[in-house]
Amino acid sequence: MIVVGVVNAIAAVIFAAALCWRLEQIRREGGGLQAIAMTTAIAALTLAFVVSGKDVTEAIDATLFTGAARVLFYALLAIGVAGLIVVFFFPGRSTTRERRAGIEAVPLIVALIGLQVTMLVIPDDMRTQNLSEWTARNVAYALFVLIASGYLTYGFVACVRSIRRFLQLSQGYLKTSLTLLMAGLVFLTVSTLMQIVFVIGSSTGWFRLPWLLGAGRVCSIVGVVAFLVGISYPMLHARWQSVTAQRRHRREADELGPLWELVTGAIPEVVLPTKDSPAPTMMLHRRVVEIRDALTQLSPYLTEDFEVVDDAARADMLWAAVEEYTIAGTSRGAVREVVPGGADIEADAAPLLELSRAVAGQSVH
Repeated sequence: MIVVGVVNAIAAVIFAAALCWRLEQIRREGGGLQAIAMTTAIAALTLAFVVSGKDVTEAIDATLFTGAARVLFYALLAIGVAGLIVVFFFPGRSTTRERRAGIEAVPLIVALIGLQVTMLVIPDDMRTQNLSEWTARNVAYALFVLIASGYLTYGFVACVRSIRRFLQLSQGYLKTSLTLLMAGLVFLTVSTLMQIVFVIGSSTGWFRLPWLLGAGRVCSIVGVVAFLVGISYPMLHARWQSVTAQRRHRREADELGPLWELVTGAIPEVVLPTKDSPAPTMMLHRRVVEIRDALTQLSPYLTEDFEVVDDAARADMLWAAVEEYTIAGTSRGAVREVVPGGADIEADAAPLLELSRAVAGQSVH
C-alpha cells in the first residue's frame, strides 16, 4: 500500500508539472481557445480516470459526502466532452467563434447542477451502487444517470457532426485519424444511448432489456480504444515516419559510401568537419553535399556525354577523372554541375545512389 501511495503521489506530481508546463506554453505562444480547450479536455478526462479508482473514490466520499466521487467522475467527463466540442466545433481564433463557444457553458452548467442535486436526493445506501434494474427504479438515481448520459450523448453527437465536416476535406493520415476518432465517438454515443434506454425501461417498467448494460459496456470499451488510437494516430504516424526515414537515410548514406570514398579520396578538402557522430539524416545530407562538391571539382575531367551515358559508363569515366585529378593535383578549366539535383534530400540523393552502385560494381570487378 505504501508503494502504491508513493507511485500515485509521483504520478500526481508529474501530471501537475506537465499541465503547468502546457499552460505556460499556451500563455507564451498564444495557442488560443482551441489549445486551451484541448488541454482542458485531456486534463479532465485524465482526472476522471483517476477519480474512478477505488481508493480515490473512498477517500473523496469520506472527505466530502457519500457519492461525491461519482458526481466528480461524471462532472469531469462532462467537462472533458465540453472541451472536445470546442476543439472540434470552434477551430481557429475568431472572436465570434469564441463567443459562440461560451454558449456551450450553459448546458454544461445545467448538467453539473443537475448531477449535484440529484445525487443529494439519492438515498445514502444507493449512491455508490452500480446501475442496475433495482437502482434505476429510484427516481433520483434514474435522473442522475439520465442527466449524465444525456449530456455525454449531446457532446458526443456534437463532436461527431463536427468531425464529419472535417473528414470531407481531410486526406492521408489525418483522414485515418479523424475516421478513428469519429468511430470511437459513435460507439460511445451508442453506449450512452443504451444506458438511457435501459434506465427509462427499468424505471418506468414499460420494458425490460437487461442486456443493454453489457452491450453498452462493450461499446464504451471499443469507443474509448478507438478514440484514444485516433487522437494518438498523428503522433504515432509522425513517429513511425521519423523512424523509417532515419533507417532509410542510414541505409542510403551507407550506399553512398563507395562513391563518397572515391571522390573524397581524391579531393579530401570537400569533407565537412564534424565533432560528434551525426544523425542518419544529417549524415546523408553531408555525403550528398560533399559528393556534389567533389563532382563539381572533377567536372573539367568529365566529358559532356557524362550526363547521357549509362551508370556503368559514368563509373568508368569517374574513375578516370579521379586518376587525372590526382595526377594534376587541381581542377583545370571551368567547373559545372554534372549530376542534376532535386527538390529535397531524397531527390537529391537518388542519382548519386545509382552512380554509387555502379562505382561499387566497378571496384568489385
